[in-house]
Amino acid sequence: MHLTVQLLRTADGRLGGTVTTDSGRELPFSGTLDLLRILEDLEPPGPPRDGPAPRRLR
Repeated sequence: MHLTVQLLRTADGRLGGTVTTDSGRELPFSGTLDLLRILEDLEPPGPPRDGPAPRRLR
């Protein structure tokens, strides 16, 4: 999975911007927690074609 993050700092010091996914979907965010929610909600990539899926650490 490849993501593009456009990041800016607002006049009041908050982070904001847009996350763009491989499919071109643009997800705007305002604040660090909002960015983390976007990243957490993304679908994990499918398993690699030539091997087992990597283990997810918790």
